[in-house]
Amino acid sequence: MRIPVRRAVTALATTTALLAASACSTGDEAADEKKPVGAAKGTITWYAMDFGTDNLPQKLIDAFEKAHPDIKVTLKAAPANSDTVRATLTTEISGGSSEIDVYNGDVVWPAQFGDAELALPLDEYLPKDYWKQFAPGRADGAVHEGKHLAAPLFTDEGFLFFRKDLLEKHKLPVPKTWEELATTAEKLQDAGDVKYGYSAQWANYEGLTADWAELSASAGGSTVSDDGTKSQIDSPENRKALGYMRSLLDRGIAPKAMLSFQEAQSLQAFTSGQTAFHRNWGYAWGESENPEVSKIKGKAGMTAMPTFEGHPSPGSSNIGGWNMMVNPHSKNLGATLAFVKWMTGAEGQTILARNSMIPANEAVLSDPDLAAGQPVLKAAATTELVSRPSNTPRYAQVSKAVYSNLNAALAGSTSVEDALKKADKEIGEALGGGGL
Repeated sequence: MRIPVRRAVTALATTTALLAASACSTGDEAADEKKPVGAAKGTITWYAMDFGTDNLPQKLIDAFEKAHPDIKVTLKAAPANSDTVRATLTTEISGGSSEIDVYNGDVVWPAQFGDAELALPLDEYLPKDYWKQFAPGRADGAVHEGKHLAAPLFTDEGFLFFRKDLLEKHKLPVPKTWEELATTAEKLQDAGDVKYGYSAQWANYEGLTADWAELSASAGGSTVSDDGTKSQIDSPENRKALGYMRSLLDRGIAPKAMLSFQEAQSLQAFTSGQTAFHRNWGYAWGESENPEVSKIKGKAGMTAMPTFEGHPSPGSSNIGGWNMMVNPHSKNLGATLAFVKWMTGAEGQTILARNSMIPANEAVLSDPDLAAGQPVLKAAATTELVSRPSNTPRYAQVSKAVYSNLNAALAGSTSVEDALKKADKEIGEALGGGGL
């Protein structure tokens, strides 16, 4: 899955500590910090997989070191697989290693890592005002049991991609509701313009949990309670959402093969010209405009996800992306926090935005000059975000209960009602457990 979050600090005791903290801040709010962190200098190690284009992580390091000549950042390359990264971090940090100072963490990790004490709670070191810089929904997902376990770095979101040329041809508006999308898709299919109306990620894997979060929330439903202790998946709202998904297959709007589609397969169906509408992460825009892989260059548009009739518009976009998390065993907190603050502040976030990443910083995300010519940033500034049910240390088990049962219902091997009942039971059992 494209990397693919859930919910989003205090007075120094001495003047010396205050000065040290201000050296690793952006120069604003040290007054309400409470724990000294040491001088912002020395060498730190950042553990992160490659992201963006043109060696972006190193580009960020170079800019940071220019702004902070007393700090050296060593990049330790992480593997491309999120699960492998999680396993490596779990082993090293739980064993007391301080080799890594700061690392990129998946947005679904805060509850799991916080429960296992693999990430430093940042509220004791960063002022309350620090969190106000993030766009709505970005910092919320970094909170577990009232503590921020991470600082948002960049996000990804679910977007609706569409054939703007075909909508213009038939003088049809961009659908704002799921019901309108189905009707419009059938019109384009009946006209012979496309073989299918919609493609998304409905295979038996994590991606279906992300897609489900959007449809469920847009129908007024949820998968687990806000405190992460109870299953809420078996509800009238969720029966409506899953029933709608099943209807897209039954009506031939979505291909039967979509039951095995992950990101790449669903995108290929869109860029090859077979489907009219497509749900994917922001990277899909670049792929649709790449003439080497796309037959629809110049013919696509993108917008926020639809909602269901009677519910607020736009619909919900699932949030993905990566946070910055600090190793509790770091020997150089002053330099580490300086790096985190710079990366999440205006300069670091602007570099991210100029390199086609979605910044978490609200001022940067809403900058019209940066958004000009970047449809992904423009669309991201209008979305309503929803997290996957990751506000529990048992998220992996909860997600499996979601995607395995939903996939079965979509395949027709069980009913919508029975699938949600079984998912409800399995989620309830998972929430009674603990640990990674």
